[in-house]
Amino acid sequence: MVRRIDARGRGAAEIVRELRRPGGFLSEDVSDAARRIVHDVRDRGDEALLEYTERFDGVRPQEIQVPQIEIDKARESLSPELEESFGVAIENVRAFHERELDRSWELSRAGATTGQRVRSVRRVGLYVPGGHAAYPSTLVMSAVPAQVAGVSKIRVCTPPGPGGLPNLHVLAVAGLLGIEQVYSVGGAQAIAALAFGTQSVAAVDKVIGPGNDYVTAAKLDVFGIVGIDAPQGPSEVLVLADASAFPQRVARDLMAQAEHLSGASAVLLTTSEGLISGVEPLLWGEPAEHVTLVCVKDTAQAVEISNRYAPEHAHVISEDHEAVLRDLDAVGMVAVGDFSPVALGDYAAGPSHALPSGGTASWASALGTHDFLLRTNYIHFTQDALRDLGPHVERLARLEGFGNHAASVTTRME
Repeated sequence: MVRRIDARGRGAAEIVRELRRPGGFLSEDVSDAARRIVHDVRDRGDEALLEYTERFDGVRPQEIQVPQIEIDKARESLSPELEESFGVAIENVRAFHERELDRSWELSRAGATTGQRVRSVRRVGLYVPGGHAAYPSTLVMSAVPAQVAGVSKIRVCTPPGPGGLPNLHVLAVAGLLGIEQVYSVGGAQAIAALAFGTQSVAAVDKVIGPGNDYVTAAKLDVFGIVGIDAPQGPSEVLVLADASAFPQRVARDLMAQAEHLSGASAVLLTTSEGLISGVEPLLWGEPAEHVTLVCVKDTAQAVEISNRYAPEHAHVISEDHEAVLRDLDAVGMVAVGDFSPVALGDYAAGPSHALPSGGTASWASALGTHDFLLRTNYIHFTQDALRDLGPHVERLARLEGFGNHAASVTTRME
């Protein structure tokens, strides 16, 4: 059943508490179960992987690593139309992330040189969910930024289907991207395999990708052994619209994210009671249970609610969208205007669809090349530059009680 909230005359914080956002902390049972799986895979390797895959996926793959011939066959099985669409998506994602790529730099002043060397993470594991549905688009959105960043070894884990192989379209995309190391394993056991390595799965330095609660719990458990991305939760959208918006289109925008079900949330913020009345009858079925329609006093209140809610996606449909955009500061991705449905970003517009959710957009960013890059700072001083800066460093080191720090400078100045 669709919820309606009248926010006029109420505070933004109060409204945000009422908005649907399921989940939160992982349960102890999930965390404990994931930890047991992770430690078992660490200790027993492939044997544990195969046992858990048979238990949870109902199949025992003949080979954990997908043979290259199966990847090639999957790619060749693509229809020309699908191959063209995947090609357009890959090209657009690559073009976008090439623009955001960080590069090494150096600054020299009076003999004092400082700089930053940027290099890619060497080995990255990408998790692509399976289970009830397969997401080849997720592989595009994580693998392409990694390739742009220069990652040399990309390893993909994704659950097997009934025949023991991963989804055909996921394998086809791996073929299009030239990824050769794909493993038929999912869940917490896949995260453990990527973190520690097994007889079949080579270990990585960082694990990226969304998954269910067990996958998230496993990633948190191996953090420190490997790097991880920010946990990605259920899909969510917040539409900020005024009376100029078309009810049919807004309804589709809300239903598009709500159809992810399993904790998804879709929120409409609008000053127009007429828009709410027009949208509500167009929402139906189970996705509609994940929708909340909110009538706000004015645009400023809508923006304040959005910034406190920090949604994964925001869609601004307003005659004055520039003013709204100027003040939005906590959101994973913003779709601007009536002709920019969020689904464009989900599949092929260019920015990665791996976005912060669950309110983490207040401190986390969308997945990008920065997630696959490491920065090393360096300094290089001449003797004259040391004489200029050294006395200040000596003074500050002694202030904090670190005499040897000061002496390491003094001995070079005498």
